Parts: sequence; structure tokens; C-alpha cells
Amino acid sequence: MMRRNSRGRRAAPIAGVLAALLLAGCADIPTSGDVSTLTIDSTVGDPALLTLPEAPAKGASQAEILDGFIRAGRVPQVNYQVAREYLTDDFRTRWNPNAGVLVSSSPITPVEVSNDVLQISVESSATVDADGRYTTSVGTRGTLLQYHFRKDSKGQWRISAAPDGTILTPNRFDAIFHGYDLFFFDPGFDYLVPDRRWYADATQVATRIVKGLLAGPSPWLAGGAVVSAFPSGTELAGAPVIDSGRATVDLSSQVSSESATAKRRMTQQLAQSLSGLGTASASITVGGFPVAVTDGPEPDRNLSVLQDPVGFEKGVLGTLVGGAVHPLPGIGTAIDKLGPVGAALGRDGSQLAVLGSAGVSIVRGSAPAALLDSRAGLVVPSLDPEGFVWSVPARHPEAIAAWDAGGKPHPLSLGAAGTVVSMAVSRDGTRLLVALQSSSGPQLLVAGIIRDKDLVPTSLGQPYYVPVGQGAIIGASWVDSGTVVVLSQDGGTDSVTSYELGGEQKELGTVDGAVEVVGGNGTDGIRVLDSSGSVFSLSGTIGWQDAGLKASFLASQQ
Repeated sequence: MMRRNSRGRRAAPIAGVLAALLLAGCADIPTSGDVSTLTIDSTVGDPALLTLPEAPAKGASQAEILDGFIRAGRVPQVNYQVAREYLTDDFRTRWNPNAGVLVSSSPITPVEVSNDVLQISVESSATVDADGRYTTSVGTRGTLLQYHFRKDSKGQWRISAAPDGTILTPNRFDAIFHGYDLFFFDPGFDYLVPDRRWYADATQVATRIVKGLLAGPSPWLAGGAVVSAFPSGTELAGAPVIDSGRATVDLSSQVSSESATAKRRMTQQLAQSLSGLGTASASITVGGFPVAVTDGPEPDRNLSVLQDPVGFEKGVLGTLVGGAVHPLPGIGTAIDKLGPVGAALGRDGSQLAVLGSAGVSIVRGSAPAALLDSRAGLVVPSLDPEGFVWSVPARHPEAIAAWDAGGKPHPLSLGAAGTVVSMAVSRDGTRLLVALQSSSGPQLLVAGIIRDKDLVPTSLGQPYYVPVGQGAIIGASWVDSGTVVVLSQDGGTDSVTSYELGGEQKELGTVDGAVEVVGGNGTDGIRVLDSSGSVFSLSGTIGWQDAGLKASFLASQQ
């Protein structure tokens, strides 16, 4: 589910990877011969395995030292104290276990490169980089790692050079690492936007969260898609203190000269980013002295939609409840004359972007529908919280247009090739989800939306590609601010899969003849429409069940 060979004396960091612990358990390396096998334990993680591993045995061979080092690398306690005992004195303080993680369940076969060098090849299914960013590999990725050995003053073999980072099986990774959302603001400071990172469960988690927050968002969100209230160059002055649900964070002096509004926003970012550790609030100190923070508006982080799905059936658009369509006030029957085949509902329910026979139109309240985009081959449009209607011809992803309230298009280019299957703006308006079918197969990407001071979309950032399989994508939708859902078809099977952005995927089962998927409030709110017009919902461990609702199409909700 998840996802070198260096000639220098100092091996390179694990594949640009990232921070972590735990390799796997039971491993046996024969001590004779130039090739041996290290078997990685793939059993379920057990808290008992987190006790400190054994220190190097007297007279251990190079293979045994490598075995013990990999075992000890599974335990982060006391800054990987035992793992460092397998290293030479001069290398011990230079090895950085937090520089990366390779997630692998494949056997490891050490090969003797020279008298004092062993090399292994690791087939990884996922990586975590030094900043906690998780990446799933489609298939597996082979990485060559070299370990150099030297005898110490007592004649014992120790590792003198090795790749930074650690190697973990999927089960060990799940037992030790957890995802934490760092929160940044949308450009209008109305919403908090998650940027998921993965850290090992050790005493440094709070420190790593705050340092990650101060360092800024991931590259694909940088450039203005999201912003931070912290002034550039702000540093953490000491480990955060969490007591009775309140975090106290000591920062460098730059924050003292910021406005009252900026100080309040900084504490909001801190409190939400540390909430995964049980914090409900946060305060800032500089040099140990409290920074005064005034009350003010709280940004949204969990943007919910209507609990019931919205769909179109027999000339009426509305909520689907109890087998009937309950018209939306002012909009319910206004779109029938448009010949609608798809739609997106605005957050307050007062506007609807519709794909009909003439193109993309906007319906606002009781006003007549206004045609915005008459280009051929358009996909179902999307709405953003600023009221812009997003449309694009399926065969021209470079020709996206965001239409403002006055009917003026603002052109944007996706920077990706292929045929657009679906497109949806996140509920906070900071990211654009696009599903494409390209010459190399299906692609699912998310691009940051760059806006000007008036929040008009001006460009799209470098896309973040979500690793999907080879099944053709039928549609994709937002589940919440950090999760998307994809409906795909492979070999005649229609599958539903959710993806955490910057995290793991989850198979949600299959729905025969599925033609459309829309997100809701979490996984339970996902709805799937089949070719007969029946609406399906998830029902606990039972799977997808007919909800007793009918629709010609389902509308996405902003």
C-alpha cells in the first residue's frame, strides 16, 4: 500500500527520504561467505518490541554488526542510543536517523563489496523524507545502501559510514509513526489548511511539528497557495512544553514586533498543529516571557457540507432524503431547462454551477441562469468559496478558466498533459484536484491555487501527484480538507479508494456499474451513483449498500 551505490566513505542519505524509526524484528545473518540473507520480520507491531534492543556483542562480525544496527534502528528512544553503539566514535554523532525512512517488507541480502564494505538493496514501497513528507511508490523502488566498517581501539568491528535514516517494515512503520497535520492559512486567513507530515512517536515530536511549521509548507503548497502568520526566520528557542492540554512555545524575538492579529494567528496555527498531541490551546513566549494575544475570529479547519447528498432527478435539484428530492430554495427547478448533466453547489446553497447542453452556466438565487463557458467538451464545473466558477475542456487541461461574478474568465494552465476526467476545488479554495487520463495512464494531481490580493486566481502551482494504480479514473472528489476519493475501473471492476494527501490510501470496496462519486463529511459521507441511478453509501463493515435514493447525477458540494 505504501511504497545507491556510493563509492565515498560517507554514504548519501536514504534516497532523499525522511525521518524515522523501526526496522523490523527477527533477522539472521550468517557470518561466513560473501553473500547472506537478512530476513525482515513482517509481523504486526507489538509494543513489547519497542524495548531497547541488544548492544553489540563482543567479537561480532561485520554481518552481525549490520544486523544489530538495523534492528536497533527500529527504536527511537533516547535518540537511538543503542543503534549508535554500533557506530565508530567519530561517526556516532554524525549519523542522522531522522534524515529518512524506507518502508520495505522485502528480504535484505547483504553483499560484500570489499573487505570492509557491505551493500544491501532495499525494495521500498514508501518513503518519508527529513521533513516528514510521506510518499507512496507505485510498485517498488530499489535503493542501494552501503555500510563501511572499521575496528575500534578494542578490536571490535563498528560501522564507520552509513546512509542516514532508517528502514522499517510497513507494520513497524504503522506502530511507530503517525501522521500529524501542520496547519497554514489560506491567503484570506479564513481557513486553516492541513499539510500532513509523519513523525516517530518519541519525545521530539512536538519539537519537530513546530520546526516544520516554522519552515513553511511543502513545496507544492508554497508560492502563495497557503501562507503562514510566522515572520520569516522565526526559530524555536526550546522544546515546546505541553501541560494540561496547553502548549507553551518559546520562539525567537521576531514574533514580538508582529501585529496583534498576526500573534493571534500564530497561536492558532500552533494550537491546531499540536492538537494531535492533545493540545487545545497554545501560547507563545520570547525568552521565557509571555507574548500577549488578543481574542479574535477563529478560522475554519473542518469545512462541512450538507449531511444528505445533493442530486438531480426528474427536473428537480435538491437534497436526496427518504427516496425523494427536496428542492433547494430558489434553485430546485431553475436548472431543468439547461439540460443538466452535472453540477457543483456553493457553500451557502445560493449558487450552482451547471454543465448543460449549451456549456457551463451559473445559477444564483432566483436570478435567471447565466451562460459562462460555451466551449465544446467541457467537464463538470467546480465552485470555490470566493464564488469563482472553474471550467475546462476535457481535451485541453492547459485551458482552465475561473469565471468571476461579473462573467469574466481568468485563464489558468495546469501544466499537465492528458484528458481531464474531473476537476474540483477544495472547500478552502487553496487547491485544485484534477483527474486525467494520459498516454502513460491515469493521473491524479493536486495543484495549489495562487491568488492575488483580491483573491482572484492567477496561476496554479507545481502539481502534487497522488500515486494511483492503473485503473481508469471515472471521477474524483474531496472528502475533507486533507482527503480525496477516487472512483476507478480496472478489468471491469469499479473500485472506490480514498487517499490522504501526503499519507496512505484506503481501499473502500467496489460498486458494480458505478459512474460517479462525490465526497461528504468524512468517509461515511461518500456517495456513489451507479448506471441505474441508484445511490450507494458505506455501511460500516458491510460495505456499499443501496441507500434507497435515485438521481440522474449527484452534485458536488463546496
